[in-house]
Amino acid sequence: MSDVTGGWFDARIVTGAHPAALVPATDREAIAAHLDRYALSGALVSAMASWLHDPIGGNAEASAIAHDLADRGVLACWTAVPATSGELDSLTALVDRAVDDGVAAFRIHPASHGYSPALLDELYDALQTNRLPLCVDSAELAWPDLTTIATRYPELPIIVSNLGYRKLRELWAALTGHPNVFVDLVDFAAHQGVEWLAAHGLADRLLFATGLGVRDPGESVVRLAWSGLDDATVRLVGAENARRLLQGVRA
Repeated sequence: MSDVTGGWFDARIVTGAHPAALVPATDREAIAAHLDRYALSGALVSAMASWLHDPIGGNAEASAIAHDLADRGVLACWTAVPATSGELDSLTALVDRAVDDGVAAFRIHPASHGYSPALLDELYDALQTNRLPLCVDSAELAWPDLTTIATRYPELPIIVSNLGYRKLRELWAALTGHPNVFVDLVDFAAHQGVEWLAAHGLADRLLFATGLGVRDPGESVVRLAWSGLDDATVRLVGAENARRLLQGVRA
């Protein structure tokens, strides 16, 4: 399989262990083995701890992995929450620290962390200014909220993940209505959805990602490798779109 996937960039890996996951914990060694198995050019890594335990403190885990595997093209994705006394003083300052640390993107979990996405306007503005993408699972953000953010911050790339099944109508409206909205292949469960979007000129809005740590990576690998798309389109989805959106992705 590595002769097909060689050079692809995995735009979603989660380091750590989910308490109810059916997949093994993901640490530095597991990520390195994943890169080797599929001959990947790199990956974007966020921390399970930032999702399930300590949103801000967990960012250090993502950065530690990225620094340790920097020579393998691994980049960190930090998590943000609204500024709250004792937890986070300033979202702008958080983004500034991230830029200094070489972080490539941010992720939010409004539903899991219990806040309105409207409380993160300072974050969206700072990310747009620094051209850092915003990543979010479809279950974490209502489609009208996604539309609002994409409209107010048209230069902010937004990557939707974990799309699931029967979401293509909502996704179609988001993609055709907002050129700054993208979707990765983690749990992209629509039958021939990748082929359908590519046939309608939207291959440049798709990013290969496995969700290693929360999903079996074979799902996304097969979804793209066996899609029947031409080689140029596979390369576009496999790596070139990520290279365009994420600072630090290798050529």
